[in-house]
Amino acid sequence: MGAQGLLDDPARRAGKGALAKLIEQMGFVQVDTINVLARAHDLTLFSRLDGYQPEQLRKLLEDKRNLFEGFTHDASAIPTAFFQHWKPRFARDRARIQAHAWWQNHFRGTDGAQVVKDVKARIEHEGPLKSSDFEHPEKRGPWWGWKPQKAALDYLWRGGELMVPRREGFQKLYDLTERVLPEHHAQPCPDPAAHLEWACATAAERLWLFTPKELADFWASLEGPEAKAWCEAAAKAGRIVPVQVEGADGEIRAAFALA
Repeated sequence: MGAQGLLDDPARRAGKGALAKLIEQMGFVQVDTINVLARAHDLTLFSRLDGYQPEQLRKLLEDKRNLFEGFTHDASAIPTAFFQHWKPRFARDRARIQAHAWWQNHFRGTDGAQVVKDVKARIEHEGPLKSSDFEHPEKRGPWWGWKPQKAALDYLWRGGELMVPRREGFQKLYDLTERVLPEHHAQPCPDPAAHLEWACATAAERLWLFTPKELADFWASLEGPEAKAWCEAAAKAGRIVPVQVEGADGEIRAAFALA
Protein backbone atom coordinates (compact mmCIF):
# COMPACT_ATOMS: atom_id res chain seq x y z
CA MET A 1 0.00 0.00 0.00
CA GLY A 2 2.86 2.36 0.78
CA ALA A 3 4.58 1.67 -2.53
CA GLN A 4 1.35 2.52 -4.34
CA GLY A 5 0.85 5.81 -2.52
CA LEU A 6 -2.04 4.75 -0.29
CA LEU A 7 -0.27 5.49 3.00
CA ASP A 8 0.75 9.07 2.20
CA ASP A 9 -1.24 11.98 3.60
CA PRO A 10 -4.13 12.48 1.13
CA ALA A 11 -4.56 16.07 2.36
CA ARG A 12 -1.11 17.14 1.13
CA ARG A 13 -0.93 19.83 -1.53
CA ALA A 14 -2.32 18.44 -4.77
CA GLY A 15 -0.56 20.48 -7.44
CA LYS A 16 0.59 19.20 -10.83
CA GLY A 17 4.02 18.41 -9.39
CA ALA A 18 2.55 16.25 -6.63
CA LEU A 19 0.34 14.47 -9.16
CA ALA A 20 3.24 13.75 -11.51
CA LYS A 21 5.29 12.42 -8.58
CA LEU A 22 2.38 10.22 -7.46
CA ILE A 23 1.89 8.66 -10.90
CA GLU A 24 5.63 8.01 -11.20
CA GLN A 25 5.51 6.35 -7.76
CA MET A 26 2.58 4.18 -8.88
CA GLY A 27 4.19 3.51 -12.26
CA PHE A 28 1.11 4.38 -14.31
CA VAL A 29 -2.60 4.96 -13.92
CA GLN A 30 -5.01 3.08 -16.17
CA VAL A 31 -7.21 5.39 -18.25
CA ASP A 32 -10.74 4.03 -18.27
CA THR A 33 -13.92 5.07 -20.08
CA ILE A 34 -16.13 3.83 -17.21
CA ASN A 35 -17.83 6.89 -15.73
CA VAL A 36 -20.31 6.48 -12.85
CA LEU A 37 -19.31 8.83 -10.03
CA ALA A 38 -16.26 9.79 -12.09
CA ARG A 39 -13.94 8.12 -14.55
CA ALA A 40 -12.08 5.19 -13.03
CA HIS A 41 -8.63 6.78 -13.35
CA ASP A 42 -9.88 9.92 -11.60
CA LEU A 43 -11.18 7.82 -8.70
CA THR A 44 -7.78 6.12 -8.44
CA LEU A 45 -6.11 9.51 -8.09
CA PHE A 46 -8.82 10.99 -5.82
CA SER A 47 -8.17 8.10 -3.40
CA ARG A 48 -4.59 9.30 -2.96
CA LEU A 49 -4.91 13.09 -3.31
CA ASP A 50 -7.97 14.78 -1.83
CA GLY A 51 -7.42 17.95 -3.86
CA TYR A 52 -6.88 16.22 -7.20
CA GLN A 53 -8.66 17.78 -10.19
CA PRO A 54 -9.08 15.92 -13.51
CA GLU A 55 -7.85 19.00 -15.35
CA GLN A 56 -4.45 18.46 -13.72
CA LEU A 57 -4.10 15.06 -15.37
CA ARG A 58 -5.16 16.51 -18.72
CA LYS A 59 -2.48 19.20 -18.49
CA LEU A 60 0.24 16.67 -17.66
CA LEU A 61 -0.79 14.56 -20.66
CA GLU A 62 -1.62 17.22 -23.24
CA ASP A 63 0.21 20.42 -22.30
CA LYS A 64 3.28 19.55 -20.26
CA ARG A 65 3.83 16.10 -21.81
CA ASN A 66 5.06 14.81 -18.44
CA LEU A 67 2.88 11.78 -19.21
CA PHE A 68 2.03 9.93 -22.39
CA GLU A 69 -0.87 7.65 -23.13
CA GLY A 70 0.40 4.18 -23.86
CA PHE A 71 -0.44 0.55 -23.20
CA THR A 72 0.35 -1.49 -20.10
CA HIS A 73 -2.48 -3.93 -19.41
CA ASP A 74 -4.76 -1.35 -21.05
CA ALA A 75 -4.57 2.30 -22.06
CA SER A 76 -2.66 4.11 -19.32
CA ALA A 77 -1.12 7.47 -18.44
CA ILE A 78 2.61 6.72 -18.10
CA PRO A 79 5.53 8.99 -17.11
CA THR A 80 7.23 10.21 -20.27
CA ALA A 81 10.56 9.57 -18.58
CA PHE A 82 9.80 5.86 -19.12
CA PHE A 83 9.13 6.23 -22.86
CA GLN A 84 12.45 4.74 -23.99
CA HIS A 85 11.49 1.48 -22.28
CA TRP A 86 8.30 1.26 -24.29
CA LYS A 87 10.31 0.87 -27.49
CA PRO A 88 11.00 -2.87 -26.99
CA ARG A 89 7.31 -3.29 -26.26
CA PHE A 90 6.32 -1.40 -29.43
CA ALA A 91 8.27 -3.89 -31.54
CA ARG A 92 6.86 -6.87 -29.64
CA ASP A 93 3.28 -5.61 -29.88
CA ARG A 94 3.52 -5.01 -33.63
CA ALA A 95 4.48 -8.64 -34.18
CA ARG A 96 1.86 -10.00 -31.77
CA ILE A 97 -0.99 -7.94 -33.18
CA GLN A 98 -0.19 -8.91 -36.76
CA ALA A 99 -0.22 -12.61 -35.82
CA HIS A 100 -3.48 -12.41 -33.87
CA ALA A 101 -6.74 -13.68 -35.38
CA TRP A 102 -8.53 -10.59 -34.03
CA TRP A 103 -6.34 -8.39 -36.20
CA GLN A 104 -6.65 -10.57 -39.26
CA ASN A 105 -10.45 -10.62 -38.95
CA HIS A 106 -10.58 -6.83 -39.31
CA PHE A 107 -8.89 -6.96 -42.70
CA ARG A 108 -10.57 -9.89 -44.37
CA GLY A 109 -11.20 -8.92 -47.96
CA THR A 110 -8.87 -5.91 -47.69
CA ASP A 111 -5.14 -5.29 -47.84
CA GLY A 112 -4.31 -4.63 -44.18
CA ALA A 113 -0.83 -3.30 -44.90
CA GLN A 114 -2.26 -0.80 -47.36
CA VAL A 115 -4.95 0.34 -44.91
CA VAL A 116 -2.26 0.97 -42.28
CA LYS A 117 -0.15 2.86 -44.82
CA ASP A 118 -3.11 4.99 -45.94
CA VAL A 119 -4.19 5.81 -42.38
CA LYS A 120 -0.68 6.92 -41.41
CA ALA A 121 -0.33 8.96 -44.61
CA ARG A 122 -3.54 10.87 -43.88
CA ILE A 123 -2.34 11.76 -40.38
CA GLU A 124 1.06 12.76 -41.73
CA HIS A 125 -0.55 15.20 -44.18
CA GLU A 126 -3.68 16.33 -42.29
CA GLY A 127 -2.51 16.32 -38.68
CA PRO A 128 -4.21 14.67 -35.67
CA LEU A 129 -7.29 12.58 -36.57
CA LYS A 130 -9.89 10.50 -34.71
CA SER A 131 -11.31 7.16 -35.74
CA SER A 132 -14.53 8.96 -36.71
CA ASP A 133 -12.56 10.89 -39.36
CA PHE A 134 -12.22 7.64 -41.32
CA GLU A 135 -15.27 6.30 -43.11
CA HIS A 136 -15.96 2.65 -43.76
CA PRO A 137 -19.31 1.09 -44.67
CA GLU A 138 -18.95 -2.04 -42.59
CA LYS A 139 -18.38 -2.53 -38.87
CA ARG A 140 -16.86 -5.94 -38.22
CA GLY A 141 -19.21 -7.24 -35.53
CA PRO A 142 -20.27 -5.88 -32.10
CA TRP A 143 -18.17 -4.41 -29.28
CA TRP A 144 -14.61 -4.79 -30.53
CA GLY A 145 -15.73 -5.19 -34.15
CA TRP A 146 -13.85 -2.10 -35.28
CA LYS A 147 -13.69 -0.89 -38.86
CA PRO A 148 -10.30 -1.57 -40.50
CA GLN A 149 -9.15 2.03 -40.09
CA LYS A 150 -9.82 1.95 -36.33
CA ALA A 151 -7.85 -1.30 -36.05
CA ALA A 152 -5.05 0.32 -38.06
CA LEU A 153 -5.00 3.32 -35.71
CA ASP A 154 -4.79 1.04 -32.70
CA TYR A 155 -2.01 -0.99 -34.32
CA LEU A 156 0.01 2.14 -35.14
CA TRP A 157 -0.50 3.46 -31.60
CA ARG A 158 0.34 0.15 -29.90
CA GLY A 159 3.37 -0.11 -32.19
CA GLY A 160 4.67 3.34 -31.27
CA GLU A 161 4.25 5.01 -34.66
CA LEU A 162 1.36 7.16 -33.42
CA MET A 163 0.73 8.84 -30.08
CA VAL A 164 -2.39 10.33 -28.50
CA PRO A 165 -1.70 14.08 -28.14
CA ARG A 166 -5.14 14.71 -26.66
CA ARG A 167 -8.70 13.44 -26.41
CA GLU A 168 -11.91 15.15 -27.49
CA GLY A 169 -15.05 13.95 -25.74
CA PHE A 170 -12.81 11.12 -24.49
CA GLN A 171 -12.17 10.05 -28.10
CA LYS A 172 -8.48 9.62 -28.91
CA LEU A 173 -6.83 11.86 -31.46
CA TYR A 174 -3.79 10.29 -33.08
CA ASP A 175 -0.67 12.01 -34.40
CA LEU A 176 2.83 10.97 -35.44
CA THR A 177 5.04 10.12 -32.49
CA GLU A 178 7.86 12.31 -33.82
CA ARG A 179 5.52 15.30 -33.67
CA VAL A 180 4.14 14.56 -30.20
CA LEU A 181 7.35 13.48 -28.42
CA PRO A 182 10.19 14.42 -30.80
CA GLU A 183 13.07 14.15 -28.31
CA HIS A 184 11.90 10.87 -26.83
CA HIS A 185 11.12 9.46 -30.27
CA ALA A 186 14.76 10.09 -31.24
CA GLN A 187 16.17 8.15 -28.29
CA PRO A 188 17.67 4.72 -29.08
CA CYS A 189 15.93 1.55 -28.01
CA PRO A 190 17.56 0.13 -24.86
CA ASP A 191 19.40 -3.14 -25.25
CA PRO A 192 17.62 -6.25 -23.88
CA ALA A 193 19.75 -6.46 -20.73
CA ALA A 194 19.18 -2.80 -19.84
CA HIS A 195 15.45 -3.13 -20.45
CA LEU A 196 15.20 -6.30 -18.34
CA GLU A 197 17.00 -4.60 -15.45
CA TRP A 198 14.80 -1.51 -15.69
CA ALA A 199 11.54 -3.43 -15.98
CA CYS A 200 12.25 -5.78 -13.08
CA ALA A 201 13.89 -3.27 -10.73
CA THR A 202 11.21 -0.61 -11.18
CA ALA A 203 8.40 -3.15 -10.87
CA ALA A 204 9.95 -4.53 -7.66
CA GLU A 205 10.09 -1.03 -6.18
CA ARG A 206 6.36 -0.60 -6.86
CA LEU A 207 5.30 -4.03 -5.61
CA TRP A 208 7.73 -4.75 -2.73
CA LEU A 209 6.36 -8.30 -2.46
CA PHE A 210 6.06 -10.34 -5.64
CA THR A 211 6.43 -13.58 -7.54
CA PRO A 212 8.41 -13.60 -10.81
CA LYS A 213 5.12 -13.72 -12.72
CA GLU A 214 3.78 -10.69 -10.86
CA LEU A 215 7.03 -8.89 -11.60
CA ALA A 216 6.71 -9.67 -15.32
CA ASP A 217 3.05 -8.72 -15.35
CA PHE A 218 3.50 -5.29 -13.74
CA TRP A 219 4.61 -3.52 -16.91
CA ALA A 220 3.41 -6.39 -19.14
CA SER A 221 6.66 -6.04 -21.08
CA LEU A 222 8.53 -9.21 -20.09
CA GLU A 223 8.11 -12.95 -20.31
CA GLY A 224 7.96 -15.06 -17.15
CA PRO A 225 11.32 -16.84 -17.64
CA GLU A 226 13.09 -13.48 -18.00
CA ALA A 227 11.65 -12.23 -14.69
CA LYS A 228 12.47 -15.54 -12.99
CA ALA A 229 16.11 -15.33 -14.11
CA TRP A 230 16.32 -11.73 -12.87
CA CYS A 231 14.87 -12.72 -9.49
CA GLU A 232 17.39 -15.51 -9.08
CA ALA A 233 20.29 -13.18 -9.88
CA ALA A 234 18.92 -10.37 -7.70
CA ALA A 235 18.41 -12.75 -4.76
CA LYS A 236 21.96 -14.04 -5.13
CA ALA A 237 23.21 -10.43 -5.08
CA GLY A 238 21.18 -9.64 -1.96
CA ARG A 239 18.91 -7.11 -3.69
CA ILE A 240 15.79 -9.15 -2.93
CA VAL A 241 15.09 -11.96 -0.48
CA PRO A 242 13.03 -15.15 -0.78
CA VAL A 243 9.92 -15.16 1.42
CA GLN A 244 6.92 -17.38 2.10
CA VAL A 245 3.48 -15.80 1.68
CA GLU A 246 0.22 -17.22 3.00
CA GLY A 247 -2.63 -16.63 0.59
CA ALA A 248 -6.27 -15.97 1.47
CA ASP A 249 -6.90 -19.66 0.84
CA GLY A 250 -4.27 -20.61 3.42
CA GLU A 251 -1.82 -21.95 0.85
CA ILE A 252 1.82 -21.02 1.37
CA ARG A 253 3.49 -19.66 -1.74
CA ALA A 254 7.10 -18.80 -2.53
CA ALA A 255 7.76 -15.17 -3.41
CA PHE A 256 10.38 -12.43 -3.13
CA ALA A 257 10.55 -9.11 -1.30
CA LEU A 258 12.85 -6.12 -1.52
CA ALA A 259 15.79 -6.50 0.83
